Amino acid sequence: MNIGDRLKEERERLGLNQTALAQIGGVGKTTQIKYEKGTSSPDSAYLSAVSKEGVDIFYVLQGQRFAPPSGVDGGENATIDVAQLVRIVERLDAIATEAGKRLPATKLIEIAADVYNYLQQEEEGAQDDEKLNRTLKLVVNR
Repeated sequence: MNIGDRLKEERERLGLNQTALAQIGGVGKTTQIKYEKGTSSPDSAYLSAVSKEGVDIFYVLQGQRFAPPSGVDGGENATIDVAQLVRIVERLDAIATEAGKRLPATKLIEIAADVYNYLQQEEEGAQDDEKLNRTLKLVVNR
């Protein structure tokens, strides 16, 4: 199963048609079709927008449901702060762009998930904007 297949699966899970998810993601229906066929890849703006409507972007890109941080119960009560994850993805993309680097969507979400998990282990790390920026700059410039 590829990114397009998983994106289609998520769209169907949410009960949306291609036109509706395309509008949510800020793209046209033709682009949505290309994403689902695997002939084009979504960018961070699209992923950010659709994640706000419930699309599991980590699953779409990595083929795995998002795992909770170490030491956190991964049962039914485990939740992901989607807004925080999206914020990390957006900042990571912006910092990479400033550094003149283009990260593929799969690498972007993989790094963002690692940073998210790291910050969730820190008591105040998830809310510290300066720490987030320093962490992302280190990751991008390594």
